[in-house]
Amino acid sequence: MGFKGEDGMNSEQSLPSVEAGQLQAPEQREQPKQGKRLKYAKFRKVIAIIMAALLPGLGHLFLGLFIRGLSFIVLLLLDIFAMLYVSSDGLRINIPLLILLGLFIPVLYFYNVYDVLQSADYMVRYRRKPDRYARMDARGQQSSPFYAWERGFAFAVLMVVGGGLMILFRMKPRWLSNFFEDYGFLTLAILLMMIGLFLFLREAFLTFKRKKLKERG
Repeated sequence: MGFKGEDGMNSEQSLPSVEAGQLQAPEQREQPKQGKRLKYAKFRKVIAIIMAALLPGLGHLFLGLFIRGLSFIVLLLLDIFAMLYVSSDGLRINIPLLILLGLFIPVLYFYNVYDVLQSADYMVRYRRKPDRYARMDARGQQSSPFYAWERGFAFAVLMVVGGGLMILFRMKPRWLSNFFEDYGFLTLAILLMMIGLFLFLREAFLTFKRKKLKERG
């Protein structure tokens, strides 16, 4: 049975409006916070792109993708060491190989900027909405495929192989000089073909996987 208040209104009817106001208040408080977070994310994105434009890898380090950033730096140093070795005085200059090594620098540079842009956008989306393809890792934490390189085995292999090649470029053994003079360009061409084939197969596999997921709904 309802009771009348001093103003003649039913006291039970005022309760829902108070509860609705209490429920709406946290949502209204969250909106300014989300706006600030979005502005901060855009600011970080701009700074990361500027740093990536200055030096490959710096933008990833700024975003916290340390392994990916170090990978770009190692690849850049390895390419510079290879160019210096191929163009050294004691080695017969292989012009096609030197051109390919030189073209690798702008390719690495622009891909680095593109990857920083995609990484910043992904990190903003992932914080607002978790990745549907995320899985649990060995530590029981949610792990997205986007961060697979950060915990992958490939970076360790890159460091070992890259460090070994830098030592060989510095020591300049005779057999390595003969190899670069005779088979350097051919080896690099085959390596590029293998990378292209790997990327093609990977994209075909991902496309097939996306179609399967769409069919399942």
